[in-house]
Order: sequence, then structure tokens, then C-alpha cells
Amino acid sequence: MFANLIREEDVPWAAALMGLGEDGFAPVNSDSSRLEAMLRLDTVDFEACPGSGKTTLLVAKLAVLAMRWSDRQQGICVLSHTNAARNEINSKLSNTAAGIALTRYPHFVGTIHSFINEFLALPWLRSKGFEVRCVDTPIALSKRWALLPRKTRWALARANLAETCLIYTQPNYGSEKIGKFGPHTHTYQAIVKARQECSEQGYFCFDEMFIWANQLLDQHPEAISTLRRRFPLVFIDEAQDNSEAQSALLHRIFCEGEAPSCRQRFGDSNQAIYASSKQSGATTDIFPSENVHPMPRSYRFGQELADHVKGLGVVPQPLVGDGPPNQLDADPKTPTIFLFDDESVQAVLARYSQHLLDNFEADALATGVFTAVAGVHELGDDDNVPRAMGHYVPSYDPTCVRKESTPGSFAQYLARARFETAGSGNTDMLVNATAAALLAASELAGSTHGRISRKSPHRRVLEMLDDNDAGTSYKALLEVVLTHQGDISTPIWETEALIHIQAVVRQLSGAAQLNGDVIAFLTALQPQTTVEGEPTNVARADNLFVYPPNAPQVRIRLGSIHSVKGETHTATLVLESFYHRHHLSELKPWLLGTKSGGSWINRRGKRVDEGSRMRERLKLHYVAMTRPTHLLCLAMRKDSFDEEELTTLATRGWMIIDCCTPAGT
Repeated sequence: MFANLIREEDVPWAAALMGLGEDGFAPVNSDSSRLEAMLRLDTVDFEACPGSGKTTLLVAKLAVLAMRWSDRQQGICVLSHTNAARNEINSKLSNTAAGIALTRYPHFVGTIHSFINEFLALPWLRSKGFEVRCVDTPIALSKRWALLPRKTRWALARANLAETCLIYTQPNYGSEKIGKFGPHTHTYQAIVKARQECSEQGYFCFDEMFIWANQLLDQHPEAISTLRRRFPLVFIDEAQDNSEAQSALLHRIFCEGEAPSCRQRFGDSNQAIYASSKQSGATTDIFPSENVHPMPRSYRFGQELADHVKGLGVVPQPLVGDGPPNQLDADPKTPTIFLFDDESVQAVLARYSQHLLDNFEADALATGVFTAVAGVHELGDDDNVPRAMGHYVPSYDPTCVRKESTPGSFAQYLARARFETAGSGNTDMLVNATAAALLAASELAGSTHGRISRKSPHRRVLEMLDDNDAGTSYKALLEVVLTHQGDISTPIWETEALIHIQAVVRQLSGAAQLNGDVIAFLTALQPQTTVEGEPTNVARADNLFVYPPNAPQVRIRLGSIHSVKGETHTATLVLESFYHRHHLSELKPWLLGTKSGGSWINRRGKRVDEGSRMRERLKLHYVAMTRPTHLLCLAMRKDSFDEEELTTLATRGWMIIDCCTPAGT
């Protein structure tokens, strides 16, 4: 069916369109994996190493397909795991008229959740009489918690059960036993009642959409053949991140049984990490399948860095370093380990900053992306220093980077946008964050418009306001936000921004007066307060560490490893953190070269897999250590090593910087 839709003569054009030059997909030495991947249009899984350009490859294929796709009823379905990946695909497709056509009927480009919502769950719920107002887990759980009787909330609190126990897994609003509360208990029954009432009001959690989608397919299996006729060709990006619920449902829709769609998945099994310890990967339709096309060449970093990190891959794979890209006028730097103790832990970021100043020219510092990440970024009650990012920077705000959560205030929407766009100069995210915050505030004020749409928040607000006075206020508000790059002081907030915000929210919600919840949501961000003993070079609102404090020359974005997944950095500092044990200390055998991969040979010569916790630790830090193009740094406790081990590290090419002694000594 897809014969000749991509021809070899199309490849130079597609490569040039992606900014790679006409030879961008040409074979390198004997490696033709990228060219072959470009030409394939059968069902296959692309196992793509970090920096292999899999999203670029996917968009290049789509660009060629768009030129030759003539059917007006059948389309291409492109599914991504996150909104960020969806936006990247859409942005690159918009470079050509043919590419833009793929974002319209009969094609679909969006997240897995948005696909399930649009084609299955939402139509099914509406056919059952539900008015779907909002699909947002935090909002739905908050409303369900409020619907519970006080004695039920008390019982759940005593049982150490959080709001997440209010998520259901069955279409009758039931689930497995909730803690110690079985179906026969009043507490369980009160929970089911709150789940049902909230759903009937139109509020749902994200993953509950899969329940309703499956119910539709159970009762109307003909919907599967309808979707396959509509989408004979399916692409799935970041497939290693798909949950069991996602993978099982997509497999049911596109692959199970007769006349399956042609499906291509892109991912890296060594980068399968999840936002929650309760999440796990697919078991029904595991990535990769038997038909695997390896893509082992990284265009992000050079071979030296590849050699340092490839041993952390749970599944041993070739990793060929063919970078870094030449946009930055700088050579790769020696991988570096910063050693610290309890007294010097808060000096690590400053020493890292100075190391960047010593190794990069001013132009590179101004245009590069510099980060510091930790596997754990929320402090707990224990004193295992360092447990999390907060031990390095006490004022660090984990809510700013928690992508799976909804911001709790207008200021947090802007702070998260500033964090995600640090150093990029991209204003789109600030504009959409402003619009999303206005929609959230109008929801609190009692609006009934809902937030289910494929359109961006900005486009939705523009359409809802038209050209009335509130529309003028919205444009004035955007001017304030962009003028201050989202970093609005309290005086400016109160004198220039708030009046416009309130006008827009009243128009969106139809509320004459704004209630207390809305007023709290619109409270200005409080001025930064210095944590005792902490340097003054931390911007608490957006988690940027600036250095030197009084005349910044480098800005370092702080976050969790999860928050930077899929990104490319100029330099990345991976910080020691603690979960059951200190992560990097546990990875010492891999750093020292005595272990490699996710298994080992015991004394009897039998291969034994590492435990699940160690395998997850390896994947997490493999993701972190494969972000940089030019410089990889680690920060570890000095007492993790003896002198012989430090000598081994130096022999293996690591530079050692001791933060326990003053700089320059």
C-alpha cells in the first residue's frame, strides 16, 4: 500500500529540510542505519540511542509522506508520549506546506491521551449523557476529596491514603481494595459515590479515559476496523515510555487480529523511566518487539563521552559518538567529578559554575544550555545528605519542574514556563502558560466551558474573548508578561497585570465577583527570601542558579532527571541523591569499569540480572548522563571513594575537583 511513498531520491531533500544538509541521512562509513530507517515503511521498532535524531528522522519521513499522500479520507496517525514531543513534531512539520497538511484532517498528530480522548473516550462518555468539562487528575481528585464526608477523609488520613486513592480502574467507579477498606465498608462505598458524582459533573482523571475507551471497544468492536481504515499508517514516538494501559489499548486498536495498521515505533529501551515509582512499562506489547532496527550513532556527543556512559545501559548496545554538533564554537571537555562532604555540599553549584566559566568562552556561555539535575528532587525527613536537590540548594522549589502536576497559582504557571524556556528566548511557552492560567482561574470561578480541546490555550482564549474589552485586556496582559519575560514583581503585578487578569477571568467564567479560591490563585509571587546559609544567587521562582551572583555570566537550570528527559544540554551536572541508597555511589562499579549493563556473571558462570531497583537506577542515570553535548559532570560524596578508586577514575579519563578544599588550592 505504501510502496514508493518514500524514494531514495527524496532523502537528500528531507535531510536538508531538517537542517542537516543533503548528506544528513547518508551512510557514515559502513553504517547506513539512518538511511535505511528513512526508507522503511513496514511495521518495525526503531531502537534509537540518545542523540540519534529519532524525532528528526520521524519528521523527515512525515515530510516526504505528506508530499505524496493523496487520500482525502485516510490519514497518518502520529502519537507522542508528551505535549512537548507533540509540539516539537508540529513545529518541525510547519516548515513546509505539505507538513502543515499533516496536522489537519484526515491526519492526526497528538499525544496518546489526546488521541484516546478524541476518538474513543469523549464520544463514548457524551453518548452516555456526560458533559465532559475537564480531564485533569489534580483537579478531579481535589473535587472528589471535597465530596467525601468529613469522617471518610479522616479515615483515609489515618490510613495514610492520599487523594490518588480516588482514581477508579473500573467503569462502575470501583477499583481494587483501597488500603484496608474493602467493598463492604462504608469508606469504600463513600469513595465510589464521590468518584461517580464527580464524573457525572464532568471531571475525570487522565488514565480513567482508558477505562471508557476500552468499554466502547468492548461494546462496539467495529470501532477498531473504523479506526484502522482511517489510519492505515501509525507512528509512535518515545515508545519506551508507554504504560501498560497505553500499550495494551494501542495494540488492541491498531495491531491485534486481522488487517492491522502498519505501525512504526521509535524509542530507546535503556531510557524507559517513569515519573512515579508506581508506574511500570508495557507487558502486553513490549518495546522493542522482535522486528528491531537499531540506530546506534549519536550526533549529540563524541566517542569519549559515549565510552563513559554506554556501560550504564541496562541492555548492552553499541553507542557511536559522532558529535557534538557544530552550532557551538567549543570543543568537548573532559568529564568531571566534583567531590564534596556535608560542609561543602552547598558549594557544589558554585564550583560547577566556575568550572563552566573556566572552560567555555563568553559566546558559548551566553547561548549554551547548562543544567544540574538530581534523581530525587524533593527533600524527605531523613538526613541522608544529600538526599535531594534541596540539600544543594535549600530554596529549590520542586513544584516548578513537576511536569505531571498542575500549577497551583497563576505565578506558578509563569514560573514553570520560565524554567522550561530558560536561555531559549522562546516566548510561545510564556504566552500559552498565561492563557492556561487564565483558563484555570476561570474554572475556579465556576466556568462551564471545559478545557478539552486540541487547540493551544492561547488560541482558545482568543476565540472565547473575540474582540471585546476583555480581549483588549488579554493582549495588554500578554504585553506585560512578555516585557518582563514572565518574571513580574509584586508592584507591577498589582498595578499593571492584575486588573487585566481579573477582567479576562470574569469574561471567561461569567462571574460578576471572583471567589476566594480565585483570589488566592491570583496572588502575586512573594518576594524571594534568603534561606539562612545559602548564597544569594538562586532565583527561587524559576530554579535558576546564576553565577557570579552580582554580575551573572552563567545561568544553570535546576531540575529532576525526569524534567530534562529528551533534552539536549551543553553541560550537565548529575548530582548525588538518595533513594534507599545513594544513587551514584551505588553506580561506582560502572564508573570504575568493573561492571557493565544490567546483568553480571556469578561465580558459577551464570548470567544474573541486577535487581529491579538497580536496573531503574541505571536507566535513570543513563538518561541524565546522555544529555550533554560537550561536558558531563557528576557530584559525589568524597567518602564514597578511596585513593585507589580515585586513581582508577583519573586513569579512565575523569577530572577530579575537590569541593572540600577552597577553590584555587
